[in-house]
Amino acid sequence: MRWQRLFAENAEIDFASAGETMTKMDYVEPDHGKIQLRDATLGVHAVVPSGIFTGSAMINAGELAQKYGNGELRFDMEQSFYIMGVKDLDALLKEAFFLEYKNIDTPYKNHLIACAGTEHCPFGVIENKNDAIAMANYLGERVPLESGRVRMYWSACVKGCGIHGLGDIGFEGCKAKIEGVNGSGVHIFLGGKLMGESTEGHTVIKSAPLEYAKYYVESLMLEYKKLRKEGEHFEGFYTRVLSNFTHAKIGFLMMLQAYMRAKNINIDFGFETKVITGKNEEFEVFELGRRLYYALSKKEPYSAYERFTNVNKREKLEDIRKLVKGVDENIALLLEYILNEEENKRAVVFSEITPLIMLYNK
Repeated sequence: MRWQRLFAENAEIDFASAGETMTKMDYVEPDHGKIQLRDATLGVHAVVPSGIFTGSAMINAGELAQKYGNGELRFDMEQSFYIMGVKDLDALLKEAFFLEYKNIDTPYKNHLIACAGTEHCPFGVIENKNDAIAMANYLGERVPLESGRVRMYWSACVKGCGIHGLGDIGFEGCKAKIEGVNGSGVHIFLGGKLMGESTEGHTVIKSAPLEYAKYYVESLMLEYKKLRKEGEHFEGFYTRVLSNFTHAKIGFLMMLQAYMRAKNINIDFGFETKVITGKNEEFEVFELGRRLYYALSKKEPYSAYERFTNVNKREKLEDIRKLVKGVDENIALLLEYILNEEENKRAVVFSEITPLIMLYNK
């Protein structure tokens, strides 16, 4: 990391490296619901979404551990737990306890973390725990996944007790405005990693109101479901596909897809798996506009391109409104800003055109 290199140069010390991470196996036990123990018994997983667990449920879990296991409960880092030493798995899973606390839940809940939030923490900005569950329930209904792994980690404030920076998708509680009124919101992070050397994620959307954040994450899950390889978890999908784009493009496309769904603009338009722009935001903006213009009209905006601009500087851009009857006005304006015949008037960063696709007014 850059700060580590600068620190070493300033201190004039050649610090030893962390060495090689020996445990590189993917963390999949919650997805399978059990883990084989050394004595041939099982550790059986119980999913506790957001870690919301009652005292009576804890007593019940302890009784099940005594009846079917060796009397031990072991907690994992994702606010769930294992009943250890189980020999009769089928009999254990028939218990009523597992109707509420699933052995294997949806991919959106198997790895869900949420810190205490405003109900129990003075630093919390949002309620958090039920917000996380509401997001997981929404995604489970709108983008059901039969398999896969999506680690959603929620922190109610910047202190990060929900380790949002290490999640596949992280949420940091904040204030967000709608029509000038402050309400609950989240900064949305992507790219956190636990495999190998852990990596902290980065912000792709800032200050998204909670009631709209789910639509942006829905965009991401639709792309994951459409483009992922067989057996590919979201962390691998991020590395293979999303890491090829700037953070700005990822966030913008999440918002653009949500806008198009809200406006019933039914075109197949998402992330490319073959990236030709590099992580150059100006190139990404132009290429997105070119692809969107073509997706709507089935016609190229210009006849030829070089370094993500039109070759013939005298060529006129045909108004998308004439090519596509009833095209959304904001989409038409967006394309005009991106593909303007006068290059010095073109949008070169996504923040210039984001206001055109907002689902709400700040």
